[in-house]
Amino acid sequence: MEEYKKVTISFTKEQLEKLDEIMSKEQGYTRSSLVREAVDYYLGYLAQKGSVSYLSPIISQNIKLVLSRFEENLSEMLFKLAVEVSKSNILSARNSDLNDYALNYLNDVSEQLVAEHNGVLNLEKARDFVDGEENG
Repeated sequence: MEEYKKVTISFTKEQLEKLDEIMSKEQGYTRSSLVREAVDYYLGYLAQKGSVSYLSPIISQNIKLVLSRFEENLSEMLFKLAVEVSKSNILSARNSDLNDYALNYLNDVSEQLVAEHNGVLNLEKARDFVDGEENG
């Protein structure tokens, strides 16, 4: 256990209000622990002689973590979407009398449409298209 030495520090009213606000949001903090953490952070900043070199590794690590989580979530969503599309394709193929030529043609047209838009979906245009079909 670390040994602490008691010191007297003066704060402005605004600083104390900010400390209390953070303490109310973050559980497990006391004023002393919050001030110690802030001092440690600032000392690390000063030791590195600039915020960029001190914060760069922290920011980089956080960005990697966020991107990793995003990649996992996106992969899961794409997998689920692929399963749903596969089910839909199987049902459509069973319910229609399409020959090999028609299936190949359908595949080619679908690939061309996706390629024309670089795989980017414009949801506003899709909504307008659906609304136009329903109303027209």
